[in-house]
Amino acid sequence: MEKLNVYLLSIVCAVGLLGCKKDKVKPVAEENAAVVGLVRPKGVSTGTAVTRRIGPDGGVFASLECGVTLNIPAGALKEDVTIGIEPITRTNIAGVGQSFRLTPHDLQFEKPVSVTYTYDIEADSVAMLETFGFAYQMANGVWKFVGASSYDIQWGTVTFKTTHFSDWSVMNRVSLSPLHASLEPGEKQVVKALIYTESKYEDLLVPLTGDAGTEPGYPVGTPVPLPAKFIKSWDLTGPGNIINSNGNLITYQAPALVNGYTIATVNLSLNAPVTGAFLLLSNIEITGDGWAELSIGGGAMTKFPITPAVKSGQRYLLSNPEAEGGGQFLLTWNGGLGTYAYDLTATGNKFHFLIGNGGYTSAYVDPQQAGLVASGGSINITKMDEKWVEGNFTVPNAGIGPMLLQTTNINGRFRARVYIP
Repeated sequence: MEKLNVYLLSIVCAVGLLGCKKDKVKPVAEENAAVVGLVRPKGVSTGTAVTRRIGPDGGVFASLECGVTLNIPAGALKEDVTIGIEPITRTNIAGVGQSFRLTPHDLQFEKPVSVTYTYDIEADSVAMLETFGFAYQMANGVWKFVGASSYDIQWGTVTFKTTHFSDWSVMNRVSLSPLHASLEPGEKQVVKALIYTESKYEDLLVPLTGDAGTEPGYPVGTPVPLPAKFIKSWDLTGPGNIINSNGNLITYQAPALVNGYTIATVNLSLNAPVTGAFLLLSNIEITGDGWAELSIGGGAMTKFPITPAVKSGQRYLLSNPEAEGGGQFLLTWNGGLGTYAYDLTATGNKFHFLIGNGGYTSAYVDPQQAGLVASGGSINITKMDEKWVEGNFTVPNAGIGPMLLQTTNINGRFRARVYIP
C-alpha cells in the first residue's frame, strides 16, 4: 500500500479591530434582506442554576456549566438582589453552544453589566468573529441579535454589556452553510452564504451602532441569502474545484481520487464598512478510505488515514499499516452498531497504538490482581451501513510500553469505508 498523503491546511485571516473608525459608507441601492423575526419557544432548564446575592458594591461570579461570567459593577444595583445563571435548551435557530437564563428578568441595572461567554470549546461553529455575538429572547418570543462589546481571542471569550437580564444565546449572524461537510471523492456540495437578520451595510460587523438613543440590534428569523452588496469574491484553498458560482452560493466538487483524506476550504471574502479582510469559511473533508484521530493523556488530537474496516465473520478490523500519525493503529470489534468493552481474547475487542517495541494498548498489568486485565472504556459504533462505519473509542486505562505497568487515558474517533470480502 502506498503511503497515504495527509494535506495540512493553514489559513491566516487578517481581521479588522473592534472599535476602529469606520470608513465613510457609500450609498448602496440594493434593498436590505427581508428577515422576519421568528417566534421561538422558551428554553427549558437543563441543569442547576448558580445563584449569588449581590448588592450595591457589585461582584463577579460564573457558571462553569454555562461558560458564562457576570461582572456587575459597583452602583449597578440599589439593593441586594439574588442573581442567577441557569443552563437552558437552545431555541435560537442561529444559536451556537450553551444557551443560558439570567435572572431576575424584570431587573433593570443602573450601570451596564458585562456578560462574558467562553466560546473556545465550540470555536469550529463560529463562522466569523466580526459577525458573532449575543442575542436575547424578547417577551414576544423572538430572539434579538445585539452583537458584542469586545472579544478576547487569546482566551476565546466574547463580552456584551447589558442593562437587563433575559434568556441569552451566542450566535452567528452571518455564516456559510454548511460550515463543515464530509464528501466522498467526486461528490458535489452546494455552499450558501446566509444571514439571519436584516442587513444594514454599516451594521454588518459588531459592535453594532444602531439608531441614537435606542438599543442596537435586529430580530432573528429564518435565514435568507446574503445580499450581493456584501459579497466580494469566492475562493478555494485545497483540492477540488468550484464548478459553479451564482452570487451568494457556489457548487464545490471534490477531486475524483483521494488517498486517505484531505481538506478543502471554501472562502467567501466580504465587502464590509471598515478596512480589513473578512472571510467566511466552509471546511470540506474528502474521505478516500477513511481516517482516525486520537488523543493520548489529554493531549492534542492526532489525525491520520486508515484502511477500510475489513470484516471477517463478525469481526471488524481498522488499521494504518504504514504508521501514519506516529504509530501503528489497530482497532477491532465484534459486531455492528453498539458498544463493545475491551477483552483479552485473541479475536476480541481491542485497541493498539504501537510505537517501536512499546506504545499503548487496551490492557494493563494490575498489581492488585497480579495479572493482565482489560482496560476500561469501550468502542462505540454510532453509524454503520454497507459502505461506511463511524464511531469513537475511550481507553481510560491504556497500558503503556512492553511491560504495561503504567497507564494513561486515550480517546478518539474514526470514519472508514467498510470492506466485506
